[in-house]
Amino acid sequence: MRSHLTPRIFRQILYSEPYAHPQCLYRSLPQRPCRKRGIGLLRPPPRRLLFGFSRKPQRETKDADLDPGFDKMLELSAMSRVHARPPPISELVKAFNAFFRSRQKLPAPLEEIQAVHATATFQYLLANSNDATEFGLSIDDMQVALNALVYMPRDFKYAAHNKLARMLFKEIRQRKEADPDDRPGEDSSRSKDVLLYVQVLTQTGDSTEARETVEKFWKSHLEAGGRTSWMHVLKGFAREKNEDELLHTIRIMEGYGVPFDPKTHQAITIYYATKGDVAATKQWYAHPIADGGAPTSHTDAFVLKLCIQKNELAWGESIFRSMLETNPDKRAWNIIFQWAAAQGKGVDEIERMMEVMVRRNEGKNNLRPDIETINGLVEFANSRNDPYTAERYVALGQKWKIMPNAQTYILQLDYRIKVGDIDGARAAYSKLQAEEVPEGKDIPLINRLLVALCSVERVDYDVVMSIAEDLSERKARLEPDTVAALCLLHLQRNELHDVIDLLQTHSFHYGVEQRAQIRDIFVRFCLDRSNSTSRAWDAYTIFRQIFEETPVEIRTQMMNEFFARKRSDMACHVFGHMRQHFRPERRPTTDTYIQCFEGIAGAANLKGLEMVHNMLKMDFEIEPSTRLYNALMLAYTACGMPDRSLEFWEDITNSREGPTYNSIQIALRACEEAPFGDRQARTIWARLKRVDIEMTREIYAAYVGALAGSAFLDEALKLVEGMEKEVGSQPDTLVLGTLYNAIPGQNKKDEVENWAVTNYPDAWAQLVKLGQQPKRSKRDGSKIFNLNRDVRA
Repeated sequence: MRSHLTPRIFRQILYSEPYAHPQCLYRSLPQRPCRKRGIGLLRPPPRRLLFGFSRKPQRETKDADLDPGFDKMLELSAMSRVHARPPPISELVKAFNAFFRSRQKLPAPLEEIQAVHATATFQYLLANSNDATEFGLSIDDMQVALNALVYMPRDFKYAAHNKLARMLFKEIRQRKEADPDDRPGEDSSRSKDVLLYVQVLTQTGDSTEARETVEKFWKSHLEAGGRTSWMHVLKGFAREKNEDELLHTIRIMEGYGVPFDPKTHQAITIYYATKGDVAATKQWYAHPIADGGAPTSHTDAFVLKLCIQKNELAWGESIFRSMLETNPDKRAWNIIFQWAAAQGKGVDEIERMMEVMVRRNEGKNNLRPDIETINGLVEFANSRNDPYTAERYVALGQKWKIMPNAQTYILQLDYRIKVGDIDGARAAYSKLQAEEVPEGKDIPLINRLLVALCSVERVDYDVVMSIAEDLSERKARLEPDTVAALCLLHLQRNELHDVIDLLQTHSFHYGVEQRAQIRDIFVRFCLDRSNSTSRAWDAYTIFRQIFEETPVEIRTQMMNEFFARKRSDMACHVFGHMRQHFRPERRPTTDTYIQCFEGIAGAANLKGLEMVHNMLKMDFEIEPSTRLYNALMLAYTACGMPDRSLEFWEDITNSREGPTYNSIQIALRACEEAPFGDRQARTIWARLKRVDIEMTREIYAAYVGALAGSAFLDEALKLVEGMEKEVGSQPDTLVLGTLYNAIPGQNKKDEVENWAVTNYPDAWAQLVKLGQQPKRSKRDGSKIFNLNRDVRA
C-alpha cells in the first residue's frame, strides 16, 4: 500500500504547518477565517514538536510472578520475623489451598524456598486453630499438598519437604483414626496418603522409616495396591547407597509374599550395575524371576553397559547371544544394535544388522527399524561424546526413510551444544519447533542453548530474544543459569526494564542458592570497572530490591566498590539501605560501620559522615570499640573536624580496651590538623614515654607531623635528627615527607627541602620521585608530596 507520508508532509509536521489528507471530508469545505489568530475553526492545525513526534508511553514494570497464595505465605513469614500481626487464619487457609491446588493442575518441582514457607504456614495454622480437629483444611486439601511434595527440586534441598510431609501425614492419620466411617481397604483412595508419604520419605533420605510405614500399613492399606510401595523403598535405599538395608528389604518382601517380579529384579540388578560390582550384578541378574519372567530391556541395557565398562565382553556376549536366540522383540533388537555399536561396529555394519533383522522378520512391520532405534543409537554415540557418529546415525535413519522426531532433535541439540556447534544447535532447535514435545522434555536443553548463545563473543540478540519469547509463550520456567545469562545480556545493553521483568517473572520461584547464583551476576557486573558508575548503580538498585536476602558481606562489598569509584554518596546510600533493612541479620555490623567510616575518610564526605554517625547513635546493637573510635577519628579528621576527632581519643583512653598502635597514629594525625594540636600531641607523647611503649617509625613520623603542623619547625627537625637513636633507623621518605607536607607555608617548606637535601640526600631523592600535588585543605598554592600515609582503623 502506498504511503501518504511524503517528504512534504514531514516538512509540514516539523514546522507545525497545517496539512490535510486528500480524502479528508473537511478538505473540500470552505473554511471561514477565524476572528482570533486566523486559525480555522473546523480543523485547527496540529502542533507537534520534533522530540515529541514518536514519544512512547512510559513502560511499567511487571509485578512479581508468584504462585497463587504464595504472597500470603511470604507475608506470614515476614510478619513473624518482625513480630508483627500476621494475616487472618481464613486468608492463610485460602492461600495454602490455592498454592497447592495450582500445582496439582501443572505438576512441577516444589522448590526449597516454597516448601519452607508452606511449612511455616501449616505450622501456624496448627498452632493457632480455634478448633482442635478442623482449621479450614480438609483431608483432601492436605492430600493435595502431600502429592505436591512428591516432585522434588533438582538441587537436592528437601529438608523442608520432609518436615512438611511428616506434619501433613500426622494430621491426616489423626483425623482418619477419629473418623468412625473410615474403613481401610475398601477404597484405594484410603491408602493414597500412605503411599504419597512413603514416596516423599524415600526421596528425602528416610527410606528406613518409609519401610517401617509400609510394614505398618501393608495389610490394612497397601497390599491391595501391589508392590508399588515396596518399589519406592527399594529405589530409596538404592538412591541412598544403603546396600545392607536394600538386601534386608528384599528378604522382608519375601516374608510378606511379595513376588520377585521383573521390576524388583530390575531395581536390585541396576543398583549393583550402577555401583560397578560385576560379581553381585551377575548374581542378581541370574536370580530366578517369578512366573518364569525375563529381565526387562532396561535391565539388559544397564548390564550390557557394565560389561563394556568393565571389559566383561564374554559375559556380555552370552547375554547378547541369548537375546538373539529367543527371537527378540523390537526393544531387544534396539539393545542389540547398541551393544554392537559399543563393541566397535561401524555405522555400515549396524545397517547390515538391520537388514538381517528385517529378513528374519519378513512380513512383521512392527519388527523394522524405526525412530526409536535411531534415537537409541544417537543417544549411545552422544554418551561417547561422538557427534560425528551421531550425525551418521541420523543420516542412516533418513536413508531408511525414517523421519526424525522431537527426541531426535533434542539429542541433536544436546551433542551440538556440547561440542560448541552453536549454528548447528540453532538449526536443530528450528526443526524442533515444528514438533510436539511431550511434558516439556526440550526445555532444559533450550535453556542450555540460551546460555550458550549468550556466552559467545558476538551475541545474536534477536535470536536470543526469539527463543526466550518462545519459552515465555509456552509458560516454561527458565533455569537459574539462563536467567543469569539473560540478565547479564540486558545489563550490558542497558535494558533495565527487561532485567526487572525477567527477575519479577522467575526469581521468586527459585531456592536460596539458585537466587544467589543470579544475584552474583549483578555483583560481578557492579565490581567490573569497565562498567560505568551509573550502570553499576542501576544494577545494584535492581538486585537489592529483588534479592532482599543478600547478606551483609556482599552489601558491604558493594559499599566499598562505590567508595573505590569515588562516589561516597552512593556508598553511604548502600549503607543506609542496610541500616533500614527489616531483618536484623541484614543490618550493618561493627565491621561494616568501620569500613564505611574509612571510606568516608578517604572521600572527606562530611554530609555522609553526619548521616552515618547519626545512624550509629541510634543503633543499639553496636557496642563501641577501639577500632570503631579509630574509624570515627579518621573520618572527622579527613572532614576538617580534628577537634571532634580528638574527643574520640579521650573515649579510647577512658575505655577498658584502650588504644592500639593505630589509635596513637590516628590521634597524632588529628593533632597535626587541629589548631594548637601540638599541646595534645605533647601530652600523648609524654604518656607514651612514661609507659615505655616501643616506638615505631609510623608513630614517630606522626608525632613529627603533629609538631610541624603547628609550625614548630626547629623542634621537628631535632626530632628527625634524633630518629636513629629513638627508633633505630635513619629518616626515610615517610618521615621527611610527613615533615614537608605538614609544615605550613611555602617558605618553611623550602627551608625543609634545603635542610633535607643537605642532611639526607638519598631519602630526599626517593621522596622527589613520588611527585607532588596541590594540598586539598590549603589555598596558599603550596604543594605536598604524593606520600601514602593511609592507616586502617
